Amino acid sequence: MRVRVKLYSILRDSTGLGEVEVEIPRGSRVSDLLETLMSIEGFRRAYEMIGGSLLFVDESGSRLEGDSVVESKIVHVMPPPAGGSKIVEVGVLTEGDDFDVGALENRLAKARPNGAIAIFVGRVKGVSGGERVLGLYYDHAEELLEATLRRIAEEEVAKWGLAGVAVYHYVGWRNVGEKTIIVAVVGDSRKAVYPALEEVVERVKREAPIWKVEYRESGAYYILGDRIVKSLFSTPSMRQPSQPSS
Repeated sequence: MRVRVKLYSILRDSTGLGEVEVEIPRGSRVSDLLETLMSIEGFRRAYEMIGGSLLFVDESGSRLEGDSVVESKIVHVMPPPAGGSKIVEVGVLTEGDDFDVGALENRLAKARPNGAIAIFVGRVKGVSGGERVLGLYYDHAEELLEATLRRIAEEEVAKWGLAGVAVYHYVGWRNVGEKTIIVAVVGDSRKAVYPALEEVVERVKREAPIWKVEYRESGAYYILGDRIVKSLFSTPSMRQPSQPSS
């Protein structure tokens, strides 16, 4: 497919081109498009001068990540704006979303190639309170959750002087062993990323409007702060998950 690529600032000045048309196979990702652009005279030099940090935006204004499939006929490619190149990624995931932790690591590495990245992946444990766990249900405040995750990430970036923070949390039904939360931080050294990672995880647990219902063999339990309350009633969100086959 043919894609019109618009270049800005140092990318435009280094190549002498404000716009270029490239041919890429259908199904190509942003990383493939970047590799094609590297063949343009002057592009690689500008890319290296800005530390490999670029923004890709489609014709609707949506940002494209490195593993995103290029479907737009126009892609804007630009260096980070004057406000800085800090990376803040947050997202709410649902059942069926297969989150790629490796792709997240690659994106964060672009923010600080010679630094350190720490990643935490939470999963549904199989035993709780001495009982076998059948599954979890995460209820949430839909209009508040993503904004809360973003606020936490931005505050932690500023507090620790980090190059980036990413927070993704699943909602809805999760089976034993499945991911529940992914948190990643990138900074200059392990002394910065280790404590920051722990603090971000703890703040998400304390501040994010998410409520966990844990299904055990003896019934459903609300996890509310430091309290565990056994459910004595049923609601539409409290259907019993199917038990795994033996």
